[in-house]
Amino acid sequence: MDAILGYMIAIALSLLSVGQFYQWQASGMTNVQTAAAASQQVIYNKAAAQYVQDNGTSIAAIATPTVPVTITTAMLISSGYLPNGFSTTNVFGQTWQLQVLQPTAGTLQSVVQSVGGRAIADTVQLVQIAAQAGAQGGFVPYAGQNGDATMTPANAYGAYGAWKLPLTNFTNPGSGHLVSLLAFTGVSANNSYLYRVQVPGHPELNNMQTDLGMTDQGGALHNISGAQQISSQSLQALSGGSLAVPSITTANGKVVTWEQVGEGGVLGLKGSNGTSIYLESLNGTFRIVNNPWTQSIFSVDQSGDVVAAGTQRLGNVASPNTACAQNGTQAGNADGSGQQLVCLYNVWKPIGGSLQRFGYYTAQHGSGIPRPTCPAGGTPMIVVTPANFAVDPTTVVNYGAWGSGPWTVYIMDGSNAGIGGATATVGTYCGY
Repeated sequence: MDAILGYMIAIALSLLSVGQFYQWQASGMTNVQTAAAASQQVIYNKAAAQYVQDNGTSIAAIATPTVPVTITTAMLISSGYLPNGFSTTNVFGQTWQLQVLQPTAGTLQSVVQSVGGRAIADTVQLVQIAAQAGAQGGFVPYAGQNGDATMTPANAYGAYGAWKLPLTNFTNPGSGHLVSLLAFTGVSANNSYLYRVQVPGHPELNNMQTDLGMTDQGGALHNISGAQQISSQSLQALSGGSLAVPSITTANGKVVTWEQVGEGGVLGLKGSNGTSIYLESLNGTFRIVNNPWTQSIFSVDQSGDVVAAGTQRLGNVASPNTACAQNGTQAGNADGSGQQLVCLYNVWKPIGGSLQRFGYYTAQHGSGIPRPTCPAGGTPMIVVTPANFAVDPTTVVNYGAWGSGPWTVYIMDGSNAGIGGATATVGTYCGY
């Protein structure tokens, strides 16, 4: 009987030990879950804070006081802020994400959240995870959690009352989820970067505070392209101060300078053959100077007077007796003959008049006179003028020319016989 009683007592004690074992086992599993979730939250918080610091300007260009920018775990991984293989969810299947608001211009408020998955029903564990995540760690409570009537799922709370955040303008993941409140971050994020986008209220972030070099450590030179306008107090090109190769090139644009350019200041332009010309503003006169700097080859003064040291060549763009738009305009005959035309009463006319003399001769009866080569639009003409003659009893003298060019001069008496010794002056013309 004693043996049976002892056996029963032993069984009872064993059952008590098994119950305590399972209780310890469950507590241990909870602790492991808590530690895993909290440590993952800490890693995520650090990555999120660094991402906002490095990308504050681009985030500020999108975020508003009421509409946050959402950054996913995949974005943090692809950008190198989290390692490859980092789980997008915690041990409760909740998905991590980062949301950023801009309550005031240039100030960012960042919140890490776990959304979806299984809500953490154990309120003690919920608080423990937040506490182990550090001062940034927090949670979304259940209404009246742990008998505290002030607890509401409309807010997120830091562990042990460290902070409270209304979720009005953030995504509210619901009770039983984790939240981290990252520190308010200025867009400049305490760095000295030059930002490539505009930051509202912070023009200093787009201004250089030191010299900018375009030569890398290997000595390679780099370009600046796509600029619409570059404003500068001065321009120094190359070591010699000249504009050569490399050069300044403008396409469909212009070069403008303000204030007075010092006397003698010039712009040198070198051709492919190595010969240069120089552009200069001298006492209000724009001039072009030759390569050895010995002669002004072209100038225009303040009155509009033009002086060219060489010849003038007009474009061959006009035809005689055709319409022209601006009286006084000059051009070359379109046939390339070199004849110069002027717009006279809106009609192109040869300079010198409508009758242009091309030849002058002294002729006798039977002399041949060549036809002039008239520029396009001209008609060959001949004029015979008596010079000296004698008359016979017929008292008749006839002067003229046969043909349409070349011509034959005749000087005849009344019997149509040539008068010996008689002469005439002959002019050949082109008429327009």
